[in-house]
Amino acid sequence: MAMKPLFGRYQRVHLVGIGGARMEGLARILRQMGCQVSGSDRAESAAVDGLRRDGFAVQVGHRREQAEGADLVVFSAAVPADNAELIEALHSGIDLVGGAELLGELTRGYLTVAVAGSHGKTTTASMVADILRQADLEPSVLIGGWRQGRAQAELKSSRFFVVEADEFQRSFLQLSPSLALVTNVDAEHLDCYGDLAGVEDAFCQYLSRMPFYGRCVLAGDGAVGSRVRESVTFPCSTYGLKAENDFRADGIESHSWGSSFEMEKGKERLGRIVLNVPGEHNLRNSLGAAALANVMGVDFEAIARGLAGFTGVARRYERRGEEGGVLVIDDYAHHPAELAVAIDTAKRSGRRVVAVFQPHLFSRTRDLCRDFARELCAADQVFLADVYPSREEPLPGVDGGMIAREMRERGYRDVVFVPQKEQLPDRVMQSCRSGDLVLTLGAGDIDGVSRALVDGLKQRSS
Repeated sequence: MAMKPLFGRYQRVHLVGIGGARMEGLARILRQMGCQVSGSDRAESAAVDGLRRDGFAVQVGHRREQAEGADLVVFSAAVPADNAELIEALHSGIDLVGGAELLGELTRGYLTVAVAGSHGKTTTASMVADILRQADLEPSVLIGGWRQGRAQAELKSSRFFVVEADEFQRSFLQLSPSLALVTNVDAEHLDCYGDLAGVEDAFCQYLSRMPFYGRCVLAGDGAVGSRVRESVTFPCSTYGLKAENDFRADGIESHSWGSSFEMEKGKERLGRIVLNVPGEHNLRNSLGAAALANVMGVDFEAIARGLAGFTGVARRYERRGEEGGVLVIDDYAHHPAELAVAIDTAKRSGRRVVAVFQPHLFSRTRDLCRDFARELCAADQVFLADVYPSREEPLPGVDGGMIAREMRERGYRDVVFVPQKEQLPDRVMQSCRSGDLVLTLGAGDIDGVSRALVDGLKQRSS
């Protein structure tokens, strides 16, 4: 591909924190636009491996010389201001831009279809993209989770750009969506917002950035509070299971790995939707995606086809394998509300549920310890790993054992804290038996434990 300058002036672009979901997607889109792309990240990861396999120059560790020669340095919201490569860019006069701001600029020429929410936005945005493809609208996409082993990031020639609008560090305030879907608003990222009121303020600001011709779809049934709903000054629809919503699911039926329902709009019954992903949360996600597509004018047949063909996103209640009668499922859940949904979905299988949870961030573990403990008590047995630090430094007295102690204070006895993560597969295998469902949970690197479990169980049963 011939090299073309980005915005008429940037040919070589370096991304700091390239392993993050949005940053990986930006890297791929920038190369598709004709830029020479390099990057760095703090640690090895599946994203880093995937980028290298596809020919990207990615270094692990941050050193000033890695930014030398770049025309533009793009940084993740999780990268601290004292990062060596950012300092080099400042000293060398290299232009700097945050990943969120760059995404906002890249989407300016499109009708941006944005999915925001404290939980479920990756899956729901992926559903929206599949529906639009079935309608032959061929959207550009930049969505966090992997599918079929690849990042969801590509440019197309249509006028629509489907994005996952991330509220972390108020990143979504760089977007001006023409069509917006909000799945829920919860007390998440409290290290940034302080409390739920702070989160709601940010969502109100986000929706205020929509143009006068914008259209909005909000989750009903209390998932989006009245304060956010009442801030919307343009046409807005709601979706949910209760009668007061504009879009509803009726006649719900469950099957082994999914469900089906009749989609209703007002007094009109649009047709039946069949899902091949499990859980009430996915039913709600699909209803939201279908509602947004309907507002966009997509016909029901394309909506139904798009959702019937949707088989999920990596690390979202992902089936990793079944060996010796033990089913292993991996999920990205890292907030109490997400744990509740994942464990409830697992319990509905009728199996004994063994939850293996790796807390994510010291601040989140400290702030939500009691909530984590409450939700984990719904599992039949629990193994707790130590905290995955991500962007944070350790906090005194904060570790996975905090949650275990809180669970014991609640009278729950079958919980074990395993501070050495590499010991988890063996400890879990010693405990589980045929008929169990092992559910690995967390936004860190706990997915490696799920893979090791499947391998170990296979060896044990051979």
